[in-house]
Amino acid sequence: MRARAKLGRGVDLAQVLVSKLRAIGVISDRGMQVGKLHDILFDERDGKIQSLVVRPISKEALANIPRDSSGNALIPFSAVMSIRDFIVINERVLTIQQLRARPGFGAGSTQA
Repeated sequence: MRARAKLGRGVDLAQVLVSKLRAIGVISDRGMQVGKLHDILFDERDGKIQSLVVRPISKEALANIPRDSSGNALIPFSAVMSIRDFIVINERVLTIQQLRARPGFGAGSTQA
């Protein structure tokens, strides 16, 4: 029997051991494969998940998403929609993250 847990934002997910998630596939809500889960970053003060550390399937996958020193993408946990056979992430949240990571974002410049 699996227990259920609330993981912020009202998301109700079955509790899963992190070891079972290692190397699980990560896909977008549109079905695009983006990579494999490598690790999970927690805030040590409150224990909340901050980001998924994902090994992209290609250099183009998850372009402009912040990376760690090994080239793994740091996907904000707010993008996670579900965790089952795959981790499904919200492409819209990723697009917003990509826009924020662009040089000059929020610098008051406008595009023509």
